[in-house]
Amino acid sequence: MNIKTRIKEKGIDAIIVLFIFLTAGIYSCAAQGQSFRPFKYMGFEGTFGARSFKINSSITQLNQMAVLGQGGTLGLVFGNDILRTKVRAAGFYYSSSSTPRTIDLFESEALLNFYPLEYFRRYENALDIYLIGGVGIDNIKFYGHYLSEDTQKVNYSTNDEPYLGKLSQINLTGGLGLEYQLTINDDFVHLFAEAKYGRALHSSADRVAFENTSIKDFSSINIGVSFGICR
Repeated sequence: MNIKTRIKEKGIDAIIVLFIFLTAGIYSCAAQGQSFRPFKYMGFEGTFGARSFKINSSITQLNQMAVLGQGGTLGLVFGNDILRTKVRAAGFYYSSSSTPRTIDLFESEALLNFYPLEYFRRYENALDIYLIGGVGIDNIKFYGHYLSEDTQKVNYSTNDEPYLGKLSQINLTGGLGLEYQLTINDDFVHLFAEAKYGRALHSSADRVAFENTSIKDFSSINIGVSFGICR
């Protein structure tokens, strides 16, 4: 491993650690300064939506290809009226029919949502906006018959495309969301729609053929619901 790679990996680790400390610090300030309980909301979340990105690659069949993935995520949500952390541990997107190659994307991410209008809120059930920031990990898997080294190994009598390789990457994410908040007794149900944009900090491939393959940028649109206990 060369010095440049080590510095880059250390920088990524530092960003993730900084995100964790910032989250803890902001929660503390919000709780003390605004008399908000740090964990007023605790529950689960599910989303459905689409992710799009463009591929840069030395593989001709992939280079400059636009990918549209459809799927969703499952995760946990906790926080208060001003700040909420969402840990989307399980996310899966599969390439749509408009994408010429089969590509599956497995996503995990930690997001911090900031609700600026809550400083002026007077009603419990209301429409709200929020800002999104976070860190994500993607595993992008490629399937098909377009690698020449695999040509002799493929059984074309089957309908399933063979697995070719995987690209793993760490992303920084930012975005904007719109949420309707409904609280009933000690329970909450929040309906939301959000748009995010991300950029890769680091990526690595599990096969030599994909070492010169990268995701330029990505965007996503999701709708979802979070629900749980409101204390």
